[in-house]
Amino acid sequence: MIRTMQISLPQSDASFLRKLSANMGWTLRTVPAKKVAMPKVEMTEAEYRAKIEKSSEQGASGNVIAMQPDETGAQFINRLLCMR
Repeated sequence: MIRTMQISLPQSDASFLRKLSANMGWTLRTVPAKKVAMPKVEMTEAEYRAKIEKSSEQGASGNVIAMQPDETGAQFINRLLCMR
């Protein structure tokens, strides 16, 4: 009975495994690696820089939301979530 096993290992270890498999009477087959999809870009660099600029302007004009001195972190987050 022939059993099949798939092992993923770095390319640098493949030569060692190839020698080992020859000594053990195993058949070694190399399979191409799966391609990793690039993440979707949500905005262009120009849009990103425009948002940073707008944020800087809001900060300079004092249009910011700050945690109150007597406010806990949970209260602050709840206040932020209910602002919309």
